[in-house]
Amino acid sequence: MAEMTEKKFRLRFSDGNLQDSVSYILVSKFNIMPNVLQAKIDGSGGRMILSMKGAEKDIEDAISYLRSVDITIELSDSVVKKDNNKCMDCGSCVSVCPTFAFEIDRRTWDVNLDIGKCVACGFCITACPTHAITLKMNL
Repeated sequence: MAEMTEKKFRLRFSDGNLQDSVSYILVSKFNIMPNVLQAKIDGSGGRMILSMKGAEKDIEDAISYLRSVDITIELSDSVVKKDNNKCMDCGSCVSVCPTFAFEIDRRTWDVNLDIGKCVACGFCITACPTHAITLKMNL
């Protein structure tokens, strides 16, 4: 059995390929477990942040397929980092996070970050009054 890996990608669609069921194709043709983390669709196209879990070869094949149908795809390897020394656990990041990557521990009132849920949208960076959150680009 091939080792499973998980990667996040940014996808851009045009109005010509907007109706394609990306999730269904990834599951049925490439044995990928997709997770749509964020999506914005309108009449002219759309954007999606998608997590793909599967064998490395299957993910590579899926990327090739998506590109062949004119879906722009790039690795989303940016993450946010929280400096616990600067954070005052005010919860501003919790209130703006669209993926619920930040949560308040009700016992300690500490703000915790689940990096697996983060899509690096940057809303938390803008909301943080102490500048405890930064964007890290993994190149």
